[in-house]
Amino acid sequence: MIELDKDLVRRSDNQSMYNRGTHIQDDANHEYQRFVELYGIRELNEKQLEIVNKRKEQFKELITDSYNELLRVNANFVPVNVAGPAKYPVEKMCKVQAKIDNTLYTIEDKIKRFYKNTDDMLKNAYTKEEIISKYRNGYNEPISSDDPLVKEKLQAKLEFLEENHQSYLNYNKKARKNNEDPLPPYVLANSNQNIKSVKNRLKQLEKMDKLQMNDYYFNNGEVRFDKEDNRVKIFFDEKPSQEVIEELKSHAYRWSPKGLCWQRKLTPDAIYMTKRMFADIGSLEIKLVHDYTKENKMTM
Repeated sequence: MIELDKDLVRRSDNQSMYNRGTHIQDDANHEYQRFVELYGIRELNEKQLEIVNKRKEQFKELITDSYNELLRVNANFVPVNVAGPAKYPVEKMCKVQAKIDNTLYTIEDKIKRFYKNTDDMLKNAYTKEEIISKYRNGYNEPISSDDPLVKEKLQAKLEFLEENHQSYLNYNKKARKNNEDPLPPYVLANSNQNIKSVKNRLKQLEKMDKLQMNDYYFNNGEVRFDKEDNRVKIFFDEKPSQEVIEELKSHAYRWSPKGLCWQRKLTPDAIYMTKRMFADIGSLEIKLVHDYTKENKMTM
């Protein structure tokens, strides 16, 4: 079951007339249970079962983080029938409500993408040997970094390329022994370059896995490092100034009408640059989400 932040549940309950925090806790449990039941009734092979078990843990983490964020936003909202109409901060509460709506939309979108990625993983649940076999038969479809099985496919491709490269070396050795012409130099050069390229991509993915990617917030929005969507996303409560927009564009950020955020591909460089960018802008003070009550700035 999902265990959300009890303090945030209590605060959300206290600021509503219908135990809003408890309902959010119940919704989180319901979403997780729905996932477990849906994939629990499917007939799965051994590889697919391994994938589903791993995805259960990942989904649990996604739901916990997402619904804790929803609680954090709700904890700042007080309806007028609780606070009373006298001096009620209508404009402020409207902004908080808009942020709640946006958070709900984001959660819904994340869950939808998680299900899609899980289904894609199950459809492509080949063994490493099967993937290598496909490449041996001329299968050379580009492997996207967004592919749920990117590491498995790259590793398989690497093994095939290395086997192929060894066959080139063996051919040249035999050719020299029989006084025949070896393969042109560019064949081995291209083969080496392909192997190096795949190894570099695998190192990049390993580096990404080791990175700590907490979400952050600043004085009028938040930054999310979304592994599921493979994007860095910056949400603003209000339209940023032209200066900030130009700064975002200069660092490869583009506006996403669908996501209602500025985003770019998630890479180690993008993570470092994003944190650095906020320091360079100066007017945007960025802090850890779970430290939102503290005054310390994020360490660069």
